[in-house]
Amino acid sequence: MGIQGLLQFLKEASEPIHVKQYKGQTVAVDTYCWLHKGAFACADKLAKGEPTDQYVTYCMKFVHMLLSHGVKPILVFDGCTLPSKKDVEKARREKRQTNLQKGKQLLREGKLSEARDCFTRSVNITSEMAHQVIKVSLMSSQL
Repeated sequence: MGIQGLLQFLKEASEPIHVKQYKGQTVAVDTYCWLHKGAFACADKLAKGEPTDQYVTYCMKFVHMLLSHGVKPILVFDGCTLPSKKDVEKARREKRQTNLQKGKQLLREGKLSEARDCFTRSVNITSEMAHQVIKVSLMSSQL
């Protein structure tokens, strides 16, 4: 998930600005980052297999915000898993599965807050979730 330490490395070369300063420009957005943050809001529903589109709504909120400031977003989605990250991805998958099972057990015990924490750590962003964001963003752009 990203390049470890990149944001800290870039911190000195960065400066806070308002998005309106990009008016008339096109920006590329790491949409998986938005998807992860959006999925945290509905982690319990995702863990229970309940239908939700909160992660789509979250992403589209930012798309609309950029558009409202005259900024054209290009939504970027990572490609396939790299063979060199096979072991890392396997470990992450196992950790998510462990957190999911632990969260379900905590939920059965009535420990809702602890269960939610585990469900948040069990979030798995699927290609289907990315396709949902793409579908909604394409429909939005045709309005």
